[in-house]
Amino acid sequence: MSKPKNSKEFREELAKQFVGVLEEEGLEWKQGWVSTRPVNAISGKQYKGINTLRLGLTARELGYDDPRWATMVQIMDKEKKYHPSQEWKLQKGSKATYVEYWYPIKLQDVANTKHSKAITWAQFKKEIKEGASVLNYTFRANFTPVFNASQINGIPPFEVQKSDVELSNIVNMLSQNMNVPIIYEGDRAYYSPKLDEIHLPPVKMFHSDYEVNATAFHELAHSTGHPKRLNRNIQNNPFGSEAYAYEELVAEISSCFLGFNTPQTQEHIDNHKAYIQSWIQAISKKPETLINAIKDADKAADYMEAYAHIISLEEYEQRQNNTLTIPEKNILEDIELTKQNIPVSRVVEDDFDI
Repeated sequence: MSKPKNSKEFREELAKQFVGVLEEEGLEWKQGWVSTRPVNAISGKQYKGINTLRLGLTARELGYDDPRWATMVQIMDKEKKYHPSQEWKLQKGSKATYVEYWYPIKLQDVANTKHSKAITWAQFKKEIKEGASVLNYTFRANFTPVFNASQINGIPPFEVQKSDVELSNIVNMLSQNMNVPIIYEGDRAYYSPKLDEIHLPPVKMFHSDYEVNATAFHELAHSTGHPKRLNRNIQNNPFGSEAYAYEELVAEISSCFLGFNTPQTQEHIDNHKAYIQSWIQAISKKPETLINAIKDADKAADYMEAYAHIISLEEYEQRQNNTLTIPEKNILEDIELTKQNIPVSRVVEDDFDI
């Protein structure tokens, strides 16, 4: 995989990869997904947003069952600060997967192309907090090659952290903490935004306890979009509409990010057959549709992890504070840098710690 020229190309490649999986496998696209979110092998930090889907799809495609990824600098570790007692070596012929990282650039004198430099996010936040205007900054994407632990000789085996928490307990905790009642009646599974409640068929109608809880989990993902929670566009969207299909895509991706896959019941298959084509057409026409769905799914996954007490509320707040929506006018692509001849220093490895 060659290095993307800019963020537009990176997003188009990701959209193409996702559409290809949908066209080949339809609803089976989530099978084989590594249940643990991709993490950096050194810092242990989870990759977020589009990088989560990019690494997840690549791992699925190439058969990697290890969620850890590392940069070449981390693998080589010339200064012996990452794994001093271990010698890691990249396997011959290994190909990199690129992740996207945005960093701020302080534009002190754009007109004269002077004194413009990349700064850390910590420095950016500090200056904004002290009263600096966001108009004094622009943002640039950098693309860093990473390699899966399966491609690295000498790295210790991945230790799966087994959780004693059952899915049923997570569902009950989410229902209680999010104040979303689950009512078992009728013959359909759905979330009602108007009533802010989930309706499921009686338990005896399901084939297993897992199927019951995974279906409830899927509907709980929809409930995160309620106006009093994350406020997505889920009100008054009729079944089969474009907005309804988009919300289903958000729920499907968020379940992947959390490591829980909705069982392929006949109702689920029947309802989603049309959505697959809708997703393919929308994403092929406008790759940003997928990017927006990933962003919403990432927020939903974080929200559910917090309210299921998988992460602390402090960590949840920290994750939200690390997310910034960047206006198009403030994005500086490589070609624009060349045209404007703005000198930009490169961000060093420790600044983004991926």
